[in-house]
Formats: sequence, structure tokens, C-alpha cells
Amino acid sequence: MRISMDMGIKHAVKADVDYQLVISTIRETLKLSQEKLARVLDVSVRTIVRWEREGEVPPPLEGERLDFILQVSGLAKGLMAPEDIPSWFTSPKSALSGSRPIDLLSTYRGIQQVQDLLEKIRWGII
Repeated sequence: MRISMDMGIKHAVKADVDYQLVISTIRETLKLSQEKLARVLDVSVRTIVRWEREGEVPPPLEGERLDFILQVSGLAKGLMAPEDIPSWFTSPKSALSGSRPIDLLSTYRGIQQVQDLLEKIRWGII
């Protein structure tokens, strides 16, 4: 599934989404501390704690970004061994103009670029 801004408008953050599970899955898959995830999302560590441990529902934009990051990390899970995923996301990629995928997850455009690269890998284009 391709990420688009239109999708986000149609699926606002829902109270029935378990964002505690979403955040813990992202953190486990990418081996991110709460501090690193907070930097990716440009929120405070305390905010991550409220979402992950206290069950507070993130605002719609952050919730949507978490959903997209979860999708991208899930795509990576289908392409590589779990132990290789964190290093893949933290290593510069020539296909991303030398950027590290983890650094691109802070914007929708960046998430799309990472997803596109993973799809190219999936289909053997790269």
C-alpha cells in the first residue's frame, strides 16, 4: 500500500487502535529507545511515555505517522532478518542520497522514500 496524504484524512486516529502496541512494535523492530523515537516524531520523551505506557491516544497527525512507520517497519520485516533491520535503518543508503532511513521517518515524504526503497528491494529492482 502506498502512503498518501489522502489516506490520512480518511483514517484519522481511532480510539480502538492500540497505540501502546504500535509504539512498542516499532521500538522493538527498529531497536529504538524512547528518546530516539521521540526525536523521529519530534515530540518529547514524556509524550512517548504517555502514549506507550499510559495509553494516551496520540493526536491525529502523530498517530497517522506512527501507523505509516509501523507499515514501513512491517515491510522491512518481510524482507530481512529481524537482527538486520536496525542496522539497515541506521546505515546511509545511496538510493536515499546518502541519508539514513531512520532520519527520513520524521516526515511523510521521507517515510514514502523509505517505503519506495523497500518496495524496490522487494521487487528486485535494487
